Amino acid sequence: MKRILLLPILLVFFLLPTASLADPLPLTDDYSDTITVFYNGSDDADGRYRYTYRYPHADPSDPTAYRINSWYEYQIPDTVNNTIPNLSDLYASLGQNVDVTVSYTVTCNNDEYFSVLIHTVTEIQESDDQTDFSEKWEGNTFSRFNGMPNSLYSLPNLLGILSTGENDEWLETRQTGKVSETVRSMVWNEIRRNPHGLPFDPELPEEDLELIFNPDQDFYLDETGNPVFYLFPWDVLAEEALDGAPLITIPLTLEEIRDEM
Repeated sequence: MKRILLLPILLVFFLLPTASLADPLPLTDDYSDTITVFYNGSDDADGRYRYTYRYPHADPSDPTAYRINSWYEYQIPDTVNNTIPNLSDLYASLGQNVDVTVSYTVTCNNDEYFSVLIHTVTEIQESDDQTDFSEKWEGNTFSRFNGMPNSLYSLPNLLGILSTGENDEWLETRQTGKVSETVRSMVWNEIRRNPHGLPFDPELPEEDLELIFNPDQDFYLDETGNPVFYLFPWDVLAEEALDGAPLITIPLTLEEIRDEM
């Protein structure tokens, strides 16, 4: 398992101008809980799997809140009823104590969009003196007025080339593929340009981006409402540079993407 240290997330290739936020979505107490599955008995003595989560909870008094809340009100029970039992069974069979912590950072909250970056950290106790850390990130973006309940707002939706709730599977696949191909090319150009001299793997081939980077999912919105694409450091950096490497982020504007399409 790769060892990735917890460090601040934001590493950007260039800065974008900020914009003042108008009518942000009001938030209330987070969806949060800690669920502990003991392998045997009722304490840590014989091992346990512990899952702690914290997700945003929009104030239900806002008429747009249901578009955001419905997503987490589906995801959380699915995790509790399926993911946690399955993973706790797996780690119990391996005799490993595990702590999973899910948190979030609001990256955009204005009168059009709400976006967060979900951060999941998994700590696996391999032995009394060895704990392995792994982490992953997931962008969740919502349109407050055009999004469908229990769904994220996609990159083609943001670009205006695909309608919300589109039922034409061929059109959805075509438009998503078109956008993904464009963004991958733009991201690859930024990797090659590498203005900050990041320690990218010199043997990283361009075609690998299709395997490790899904532009339609691997993004969140910044405070201006523009997408920030992210790459996991272990996918693109040289192995000797992984220790302490943060998430690599590449901001692009919607206008830049449209111009390239």
